[in-house]
Amino acid sequence: GCFPVADTMHLQFSRSVKSGAVQTLLDSLQKSGMKTPAIAVSEDNGKVFRISVKQGGAFPTFTFRKGAAEEDYILQIRPNEITAGSPGDAGLLHAVQTLRQLLRANCTDGALPCLTIRDWPSLRWRAFQDDITRGPSPRMETLTREVELGSYFKLNLFTYYMEYQFAFQKHPAIGPANGSLTAEELAALVKHAQPLGIDILGNQQSFGHFARILQHDPYAHLRETPSLLCPVKEESYQLLDDLYSEVCPLLPFPMFNVCCDETYGLGTGPSKELAEKIGVGGVYVAHLRRVHDLLKEKYGKRMMMWG
Repeated sequence: GCFPVADTMHLQFSRSVKSGAVQTLLDSLQKSGMKTPAIAVSEDNGKVFRISVKQGGAFPTFTFRKGAAEEDYILQIRPNEITAGSPGDAGLLHAVQTLRQLLRANCTDGALPCLTIRDWPSLRWRAFQDDITRGPSPRMETLTREVELGSYFKLNLFTYYMEYQFAFQKHPAIGPANGSLTAEELAALVKHAQPLGIDILGNQQSFGHFARILQHDPYAHLRETPSLLCPVKEESYQLLDDLYSEVCPLLPFPMFNVCCDETYGLGTGPSKELAEKIGVGGVYVAHLRRVHDLLKEKYGKRMMMWG
């Protein structure tokens, strides 16, 4: 059978459902051509919603798989109603996004086919990235659009690749005036992403790929090579601390990516003497330990890095 997508619909959801999922659902219904439905709030337990032609009664009982987590959901389309349930807010948002996809791709002659979908992710973190450094600097409307698309495809983690294009207050010479992400924009992006089920992962090159910072005279003495931060000068770690201090407090997500890839030339500059004693690998690891401890002890972040 099929569910007729009518002009007059009723939307019912449990009181515990977060407003982000409800608003996303309302937006998608409106974009599909429906009029704004009559809304009713139910006292039912759990995370559930129903769309029906007539005002519905009690919600059906959803039986989830053994070990179901908050991202599991069940979506059912019947001739008289569409219902969805999940153990958590994230799962119910996924059900909303699946319904949006069905309305876009599977609505034929004003009707959706009857079906049951039981779905859950295989990966805890499903991340995507925008390299905002090596290309035109994206405006906020681009970043928010990317986050919205990520949520639509049930991704839950967004990161930006960052070398120097941030408006650092402590080091204003680093970020270009006409193309830097500001602290206010990053905070706004975190706020925009939260109801869409997406966390923002911070990112800052912290060893290699430092050329656009080290090219400035105030930082020239911190060069291991023209593009590599020197790991044997204490001022290097003060600089990194300054950069982290303006970004980490804006990001609730517990991990932070320090990159540290492609450190060509390590051991050929001021660190040469130390590298001759402990090896280039030892110098590399010593730097990573310093960065790790700084992030963990001062900012409460778990360090990530490129493999």
